[in-house]
Amino acid sequence: MVFSKIYEATKWSGETIRGAALVLASPNAPIPPSILHQRMPARPWTAAEWLRMASWRHMWKYMPVMRYYVFSAFILYGCYKFVLPIKPHHKMLYKQGKEDAHHHEVEHWYGIRQKNADKLYYKKYHPQI
Repeated sequence: MVFSKIYEATKWSGETIRGAALVLASPNAPIPPSILHQRMPARPWTAAEWLRMASWRHMWKYMPVMRYYVFSAFILYGCYKFVLPIKPHHKMLYKQGKEDAHHHEVEHWYGIRQKNADKLYYKKYHPQI
């Protein structure tokens, strides 16, 4: 499966490079006809095709909701970027602070336990100290 994908990617890259070389070598050559099936649907199937084929100027001019979405997105982005106090950096600092507090707490209790163990040790093996 991996080898077939590598083969297909290599084949596609080779075809692309070959086509680019042909176009650079003879830019005025006629465009070859497309090989399409007669009943191929004339509508986009993938998101990239839809984005490329959408009539953006028509939607911008005749659909006010389009402009509403675009301007609302700009306003929301501005609020998120410049107004809201919680930013990803702050989230990271908050998480890091929680972790640091936990480590300090662990160090604190480890120190208390270590001091108690030291007291027992010195009481047992060095009672004169």
